[in-house]
Amino acid sequence: MEKIVVVSANNNPDYLFYAPYIQKAWAKFGWKVCIMVTHDVDINKLDFNSKDGYIISLPEIKELREQTVAQASRLYAANVLPLDCYIMISDIDLLPLSDYWKPDFDAITVYGYDLTWRSYYPMGYIGMTCDKWKKYMNLTANIEADMLRDARETKIAYSDNWEEWWNFDWDLVTKRLKPFEKDITFIDRGQIEIAGATLARGRIDRYNWVATQNQPEPFIDAHCENNNVQHPDKLNKFIEVFKRFHNE
Repeated sequence: MEKIVVVSANNNPDYLFYAPYIQKAWAKFGWKVCIMVTHDVDINKLDFNSKDGYIISLPEIKELREQTVAQASRLYAANVLPLDCYIMISDIDLLPLSDYWKPDFDAITVYGYDLTWRSYYPMGYIGMTCDKWKKYMNLTANIEADMLRDARETKIAYSDNWEEWWNFDWDLVTKRLKPFEKDITFIDRGQIEIAGATLARGRIDRYNWVATQNQPEPFIDAHCENNNVQHPDKLNKFIEVFKRFHNE
């Protein structure tokens, strides 16, 4: 079964920058990448090999913020991806560093629920087959209609409070899956205290890029910078890590 990691971005160069790197990294571990981008992204200029992955251009949904459309779109990827695939959602700025994800095609798997102190199911990472995504997210093959239905139901996407509307995707996926919690396989990540913060174990983290590289192995992923990422100070540090784990 084809394994597909779904990420998303709006027309923000700080996020789009990571597209070719995560594609190469996930391919090393046997995954294709699907990148879902807002309508204003010129996919012809996107540095991404569409022959070895999927690019989905999202409709403009004027009723919702562009950031909301980008973030939430991952939950609707099963509307457009092959039915006979396995889909795992992730963030475009999460770089895989090892072959950590071992999907059970018969299960719903939520990785790192402990990282949210078991409040929300984290968008990085939840995996299940395409048909299960369709079932549990009540998908109808229409991304715009499904997203508007869910936004109007939960209402927080329309909030003026950043901490509310920014969490629309986490809130929604938790609402949809929580009733079936007994059927979910939870894989805890574990946490570690580094540089005065509680962080995900095995993660090289932008919170302190240097200190988090000094934790015990194995490393699982890297949470990369999302602001001014091509500044030489940040870019060189990212490239160092990429080359270290992916030999490029």
